[in-house]
Amino acid sequence: MNGKRVDKDTYLTLDTAIVRPVFSDLRLQAEVITLSGTKTIYAADCFTLVKNTFEFCGKSIGYAIKEANELLGPYHKIPIVVENVAGQLFVLVPLLSPRSPLNTWVALHAIALHKKSAVANGFTDIHLTNGEIVTVNSSFTTLNRQIVLANALRAAYLKNVEDRHQFLSFASPLLPK
Repeated sequence: MNGKRVDKDTYLTLDTAIVRPVFSDLRLQAEVITLSGTKTIYAADCFTLVKNTFEFCGKSIGYAIKEANELLGPYHKIPIVVENVAGQLFVLVPLLSPRSPLNTWVALHAIALHKKSAVANGFTDIHLTNGEIVTVNSSFTTLNRQIVLANALRAAYLKNVEDRHQFLSFASPLLPK
């Protein structure tokens, strides 16, 4: 199956649930699973799609990682905030190193629950909010850690935004007397 061509205008949305690598036509490509139930294979790796999304939002992935490290501390596989859309954060959780071509990205808002896979040892089943179950190549412990970090990042980010909003709404303008 040929993957869709990835242009600069190909990016992820809040409907995105999982971006994972698949081998198609003997090449590594990205499969995007959405909450609406569609599955699309793109002729690029997962990192390229995530990077395009950040560029579309006017940020860089390096800045998002730096921002997450400032809020949570230095972690290797740190979740990142893509965008704050009408108060709902788009947080992506990496299961491997973010720049790894085999990394799977999971959207925090798409996870209903997760548990150890009964099919394969060392794998985890993620139950999405749309009822679909996706098995990922990550241990249950790793996914637990990543979800805890993602929720901590979400809380810290929202508190930071709220603090800035309160500061700006109560700050008096500096006018000369």
